[in-house]
Amino acid sequence: MVNFLHNGDFERGWEGVHHRCIVFPVGGAPYEREAGEMACPEGWTAWYRHGLPVEHDPQNGVGWSAPEIRPCGLTPDPRRVCTGNWGCVVFTFSRIHDAGLFQQVAVAPGTRLRLSAWAHAWSNVWGSPHESDPRWSEGSHVGYNAFFAEEGTPGLDDADRNFTFWVGIDPTGGTNPYAPTVVWGKGAHIYNAYYQVPAVETTALADRVTVFLRSRTLWPFKHNDAYWDDVLLQEVSWGLPREQYARVYVLLPPSAGSDWVRAILDSGAWDRERWTIGGSADDAGIGALLNKTVIAINPDLWPGKLEDFFQRYYPGTRFIALTAATPEELRQKLRVHGMGTAATRD
Repeated sequence: MVNFLHNGDFERGWEGVHHRCIVFPVGGAPYEREAGEMACPEGWTAWYRHGLPVEHDPQNGVGWSAPEIRPCGLTPDPRRVCTGNWGCVVFTFSRIHDAGLFQQVAVAPGTRLRLSAWAHAWSNVWGSPHESDPRWSEGSHVGYNAFFAEEGTPGLDDADRNFTFWVGIDPTGGTNPYAPTVVWGKGAHIYNAYYQVPAVETTALADRVTVFLRSRTLWPFKHNDAYWDDVLLQEVSWGLPREQYARVYVLLPPSAGSDWVRAILDSGAWDRERWTIGGSADDAGIGALLNKTVIAINPDLWPGKLEDFFQRYYPGTRFIALTAATPEELRQKLRVHGMGTAATRD
């Protein structure tokens, strides 16, 4: 799988960092500056909004601010790197931001492209009982939870919605994230653990395109930190579905016999869900679908770590592990609990 991006996984770490960024003032013309507080990863340029947002009360004096940016290394708890040894953090301290990174990429006009990335936020306020706890983010549905919700999900409170992540592509190669030519994926609120930001697809209209990573905050929390990793821009040249649909693949391990298949059928899962059932990890992950889920039965029976296989070769696939000692136990688990096509990545 070819990644058109340079340093899309941020594994260059501190090598080649620079301080160039583009500022987009509210009501003004963009300009470039050198920002010592921004150690931009090699291959990427920072951008940010600056000034009072028109949708906020101008009396509160809170405006879009310049973030700080730096590579972030592997730590065990909390984990700020998705894969490998390095990620990238974009953050503000007691300020709000609408900011991120961009990269221009040479491509052939007419190339169909898909952009994906993984991200999460640490969103923590002054005076909270959990102030500065790096594993805690504010929100009635968040706290210590690994949290993902698409923008517009009903029932979320203001703290749940503080952080929103997007990825976007300008198929004309422009460098303004606010230009109408930018095609954005759906926004998502993500906290405490890495999830994939909803991917976006478009077709190149010039000999280069520009990819954008974007996070935006609502409130000047003490810690407004956005973590990014594993950004992938790839050509979508085959395997395109007639139309997008949600696919759930029940993946059996190499040692499973037909009795395991019968257990899935006897559970009623086939009648309820029309899941795909098979024994090929490649079949489970392949295809240019934006909504793919693999329910891996007894994944420890595969050589290596099966979840890492999907992250490496089929990024964007939701992975759910389900263990059962016998076909009967699997049948009971699927019959009693079900899984549902809305199941999310562990």
